[in-house]
Amino acid sequence: MKTATNSRVNPEVSRIPALLDEERKSFLDRLDIRPHFQPIIDLLTCSVVCYEVLSRGTPPYESPKILFEQAKALGLTWDVERACRVAALRRISTLPPEFVNDHFCINVSPEIFGDPRFIEGFTQKKLDEYGIDRGRIVIEITEERAAQDLPRFERIISHYVEQGFKISLDDFGSGYSGLVTLVASAPHYMKLDMALVRDIHRYAYKQKLVKSMVSFASSVESRLVAEGVETVEELETLVKLGVRYAQGFLLGRPQPFPCRPSAETNETIREQAQKYNYPKVEIEENLNGLVVQSYTIQRGTMRCEDLNSVFKRSPNLTHVVILEDKRPWGLITKQHFYGQMGGQFGYQLFRKKAVEFVCKPNALTVDASVSLTLLAKLAMDRFQDDLYDPVIVVDGCGDFIGTVTMKQVIVKSSELEIRRAMNANPLTNLPGNEIIRIWINEAMKQDAYSIVYADLDRFKEFNDSYGFLVGDQLLTLTAKILAEETAACGCDARLGHIGGDDFVIVCHGIVAEETLTRICRSFDARKLDLFHQEHRATGQMEIVDRRGERCRIPLVTLSLAVVDSRTLPERPHPAFFSEAAASLKKKVKKMTLDTGESQYSFDRRNYTTKP
Repeated sequence: MKTATNSRVNPEVSRIPALLDEERKSFLDRLDIRPHFQPIIDLLTCSVVCYEVLSRGTPPYESPKILFEQAKALGLTWDVERACRVAALRRISTLPPEFVNDHFCINVSPEIFGDPRFIEGFTQKKLDEYGIDRGRIVIEITEERAAQDLPRFERIISHYVEQGFKISLDDFGSGYSGLVTLVASAPHYMKLDMALVRDIHRYAYKQKLVKSMVSFASSVESRLVAEGVETVEELETLVKLGVRYAQGFLLGRPQPFPCRPSAETNETIREQAQKYNYPKVEIEENLNGLVVQSYTIQRGTMRCEDLNSVFKRSPNLTHVVILEDKRPWGLITKQHFYGQMGGQFGYQLFRKKAVEFVCKPNALTVDASVSLTLLAKLAMDRFQDDLYDPVIVVDGCGDFIGTVTMKQVIVKSSELEIRRAMNANPLTNLPGNEIIRIWINEAMKQDAYSIVYADLDRFKEFNDSYGFLVGDQLLTLTAKILAEETAACGCDARLGHIGGDDFVIVCHGIVAEETLTRICRSFDARKLDLFHQEHRATGQMEIVDRRGERCRIPLVTLSLAVVDSRTLPERPHPAFFSEAAASLKKKVKKMTLDTGESQYSFDRRNYTTKP
C-alpha cells in the first residue's frame, strides 16, 4: 500500500524540500555578517554609554531588513541571529585596548531569546572564549511582538540579570506588545520607538507622551534612549523634555569600527543640553570644599591580596581610585571589592590578580566646575549597584583631583534646598534678590549681556479694584509668560522675581527685540481673561482715586526696561543697573499710558568710560 501511494506523488512536488534545502545551504554559504557600531550618547556628558552592534550582510543582503526577512522565509532565523552574535563578539574581542571598558548592545528577538540553544550558548563561559566580561554586554530584546510565554520569559530575564548582564527593550511605546514585554522584562534601558522621535518638535502630542515616558523610566530606574535622532530640532526637543540618552545619524552613523563623537557633534550636543540643564537657582553650587583627597594607586602596581591588606589596615578607607599617570582609570569600593572576593573560591581566584580585575572602570567622573545640582542628577541616574559610589572629580585637563561621596552630595543638596526655599518668592517660586545678584555678576564676565527689568503698570489700582486673589493670579500669569520666553532664549537667560510686581531677566548676549515684542503681545492678549467684560470692551477699568473720586484708567500693562553691555562701562557696580533701569522705566511707563499697550525700550544712553 505504501509503495502504491508513493508512486502517485507528483515528482515536481517531491522536489520542493530538496530545492529548499539547497537554497538554505546556498544562503548560509554566502552569509558574511559584518558588524557595525552605532554609539548611544549621554547628552549631559557627551560620552558614549554603549555601542549598539548592528549587522550588515553582503549583496544582496546589505540591508538587515532584507537579510532577516529572507532568513525567516527560509526558516533560518536562529542560524542568522547566531551568526550575527558570533560576528559581533569576535569583532568586540579584537578591538584596541581603549575600548576594553566600553559596553555593547547585542540584538536578540524574543523567539530566539527563549530558545534553549540561546540560553545554553550565551553564557559567561562562552564570553570568556572571547575575553569579554558579561558586565559589558547589554541584551536588547527586539521586534514589536510580545513574548508568547511570559512567565518563562520573565525567568530567562532574571537568569541573565542575576549573571550580571544588562537588558534593553527596543521599540518602547510602539503598542500593546511592547508594554507587555516591558512588564515582563523590567529593562535597564528602554528605547523609544523611532516613530515617536521623528519630527517630535512639530507634534505637541508626541512631546507630552515622551515627557510622561521620561518620568516613568526615572521612576523604575531605567534609562530612556531616543532612537533615530536625525535633526538638531529633534535633539533640542528631546533634551528639553528630559531625555538624557540618544542615538541616531545626527550623533553618529553605524560604522565598521566604534567611533567617539566628533568635536563638532559634541559641540552640537553641548549647545542643546546646556539650554535646559542649568540649575534654576545657584547659591554656592560649585564643588569647592566637597572634594577630598583619596587613596590612589597606579594601574598595574598592586595585586588584590595587597589591596586586601590595605583595607584591613585602614578600616575607615571606603574606596580606592586607580590612576593611569594623572588620569583616573577605575574605582574600587570596599563593598564591591569584597563582593568580588567573597565566596568559597573568590579570594583564591583573585588574590594574585591585578586590582584592575575587580575595579569599576566606568565610574562617574565629573569636571570640578560642574554644579552640585547637575552632579546630583548624574549620580542618582546611575544603576542601582553604583548608586552610592563616590564620584571622581577631575580638573579642566582631565587630571584627577579627588572624590566626592554621596553623603556629602546629599547633605550639601539639603542645605541648598533650604537656602533656595528661603530665597525664592513664595507666590511664583522664582529666585529672589540674592540669586539675581549672582546672575548679574556672572553676566558681567561675558562679552555681551542684557538685563531686562519688568514691572506691571497700574497694578496697585488693579489689586484694589479686583482684590488680592485676582492680583496674585495676574502676578502668576506674568511670571509664566516671562518664564516661557526666558526658556525659549536658552540656558543663558534666567528669570527672577524681585518682589511685588517687579521681575528681572538676566541674559548672556543682547536680548532680541522679537523676544521682547512676543512678551508684550502675549501679556496683552492673555491678561484679558482676568478683567470684567466691560473693562475688556472699553480697554479701561474704573477705580476710586486717592481723593475718593471714581475715574477710568487704562488696563494693566507690562513695561520692559532693557540695560545692556553695549552702552555700559566695564564691570559697573551692581547697584548701577537698578539706577539706570529706574529712570528708563519712567519713559516706558509713559509709552504704555499713551498707547494702552505693553512696551519695551533699550537704554540708549552711553555710560561707557572708554575713549
